[in-house]
Amino acid sequence: MELKGLDILLTYECTGRCPHCCYRAGPGENQTMSLAELEACLTAVADQPLEGILLFGGEPFVCYDLLKAGVAMAAQLSYVYVFTNGSWATDLDTARELLAGLQEEGLDYIMFSVDAFHQTRVPIERVATGLRAARELGYGAIEVDNRCLGEPGTDNPSNRRTGEIMARLAELCDLDGVKIDQGPARIVGRAADALSQVAPRSAPTSRCPLPDYLGGDLCAPNGIEIHPGGWVNFCAGLALGNMEQRPLGEILAGYDPDAHPIIRVLAEGGPLGLLRLAEEHGYKPDGEFADGCHLCYEVRDFLHPHYPDH
Repeated sequence: MELKGLDILLTYECTGRCPHCCYRAGPGENQTMSLAELEACLTAVADQPLEGILLFGGEPFVCYDLLKAGVAMAAQLSYVYVFTNGSWATDLDTARELLAGLQEEGLDYIMFSVDAFHQTRVPIERVATGLRAARELGYGAIEVDNRCLGEPGTDNPSNRRTGEIMARLAELCDLDGVKIDQGPARIVGRAADALSQVAPRSAPTSRCPLPDYLGGDLCAPNGIEIHPGGWVNFCAGLALGNMEQRPLGEILAGYDPDAHPIIRVLAEGGPLGLLRLAEEHGYKPDGEFADGCHLCYEVRDFLHPHYPDH
């Protein structure tokens, strides 16, 4: 496997507990990478043709020293992005100080989460302060990311609320030149519990919709996520291996979709194929699935005892 993208989840700790969170992050979820783990991860990909490294969480600013060190190391290998909810931007001086520290280490792209999910815990005024500080410091790229319930533009209370929040953000700060990215919240992780009953329905298919940032194709992926504890994943816990048990370079070099009992099934039959595998182990669905990702997540949750390393 050759990597164009590497996503490093520094911590599961977060100031919020968003209902759509793929990773079930939140206060008290204190699994955080050590500096040695982060360094080992980045050293292992030094020869990869990387185009971008994303540092995120959880909320990466809760482990600011680790985040700063990560930016410094990652900037030697590739373009670096940081994804945040902006909760740390309590005032302009604090926001400038924290963002300047990252900028000095090589960060030029900052991304803020803004939507009905995040703004239950993070005042939009803090995001506006963070955006203003990034602009004043001359960040080359500033992005606001909206996660929607269903596809962007779907009319429902959550998406209408996101629209209201974005309108308020535009009143608080200048969004000229700020990239606005919108996409559907994936019904996996906490979203499978909290949002599956209200999410728009989309029939599961026989093709795995691997996210674009992971390469879009299980047979030819070019992105991975590294999690605290050493897990090397595709999406929502679909594990390729663990760096504490096997070096990351070996995991990448040895990637073979046909040799992985879950990826093989997903590559051949998508979520519906995985459902058939689970049924062979006694699985009986107890309701409708919102979409293929929701089906895949629920089925893998059931299959976890049978395939704990995968």
